[in-house]
Amino acid sequence: IREAERETLYSDYIDRVGDMVIGTVQSVNPHAITLDLGRVEAVMPAREKMPTERYRPHEKIRVYVSEVKKSNRGPQIVVSRSHKNMLRRLLEYEVPEIYNGLIEIKNIAREAGFRSKVAVAALQEGVDAVGACVGMRGMRIQNIVKELNDEKIDIIEWDNDSARFIARALSPARVNKVFLEEGLDGVRTATVIVPEDQLSLAIGKEGQNARLAAK
Repeated sequence: IREAERETLYSDYIDRVGDMVIGTVQSVNPHAITLDLGRVEAVMPAREKMPTERYRPHEKIRVYVSEVKKSNRGPQIVVSRSHKNMLRRLLEYEVPEIYNGLIEIKNIAREAGFRSKVAVAALQEGVDAVGACVGMRGMRIQNIVKELNDEKIDIIEWDNDSARFIARALSPARVNKVFLEEGLDGVRTATVIVPEDQLSLAIGKEGQNARLAAK
């Protein structure tokens, strides 16, 4: 009977990999956090935590199911709050146009707890991809920012033209010109020209804006 129960729990949760669940914090230590998901426990290793968050026992938190493995004691469930696909799921929940396939998330670059950049493209004429993600008066994006403990999120319109896309990816900095070159070893480089007063904004705090744009 126990074996059958373990098998049922495993098949329930293997289907939920890539989805979000709500768990109650049971215990906190420097290496991992244990969460109660109801019928089963989950573990959030230190690398999957948000560096800007502190977790307390009995607190309810939303997490992303990143991995489910079989073990003799039932399914081992690994969850995350720093995974970039957690942001993807939050956008799908908050923006019906993404869920319904009118807008596609092309890519996400994330430094969890600090800043993320999301490239979106409209798949239907007349749909404003960036506007839909931000929402009226910024309501949609604010709900996600709140869930992620005030992580900054830049929504960028995708462009097949690499130079234009790089210029947008460096927002909020204003870009004058982008020069693209590919070396003999296949390494692609973009040289970006910005006005002097935009330089520190383009680079970002400790290089974060440029780093995320490169990702």
